[in-house]
Amino acid sequence: MAVFEERPEDCMRRAHHLGQDLDSAVRDGKLKVLYLRPLDLSVDESLQAIIEEVRESGAKRLVIDSLVGFEMALAPGFRTDFRESLYRMMASLTNTGVTVLSTVELDESFTEFRFSQYMVSFLCDDIIRLRYVDIDGTLRRILTVVKMRDSSHSKDIREYEITRSGVGLTGARLDQYRGLISGIPAYWRNP
Repeated sequence: MAVFEERPEDCMRRAHHLGQDLDSAVRDGKLKVLYLRPLDLSVDESLQAIIEEVRESGAKRLVIDSLVGFEMALAPGFRTDFRESLYRMMASLTNTGVTVLSTVELDESFTEFRFSQYMVSFLCDDIIRLRYVDIDGTLRRILTVVKMRDSSHSKDIREYEITRSGVGLTGARLDQYRGLISGIPAYWRNP
């Protein structure tokens, strides 16, 4: 796991509060948390550090949390070409045989449906969109699978929760609302 926005001990503590024992995984050698604050490094230098850890540990999966944090951690001169660098980074990582899961925080907009500010959805095999919405005066979490390459996946918009048992869908699909993805849902009745 490559983290850019929070210290590893904070990440581990948050996981513990959610019922995940990452400390044991680290002690057992099943998880390596790489904390990168490359304020004066290029994308390529940061990528090299990640690839070395992946090869050294024999990792099959890599979590990058998050692409926004990664971009912000770079020296300002390296942010300009971040999209192109991100393409090279993902290609390099997938060429090592590792599966990459990355998070991207978005500036929410009520007029567009974006997956990332980098316009790199073509690099992704799967895209899961999470969002907060106000439904009946309550802030709720929704999830939808936007893309799952080579699959006929569900297009439903569902509410989800995060508990000590993990992430779970709650209840039926939210088909009584329109505009959920925009963040401004409106109630309507199914015919």
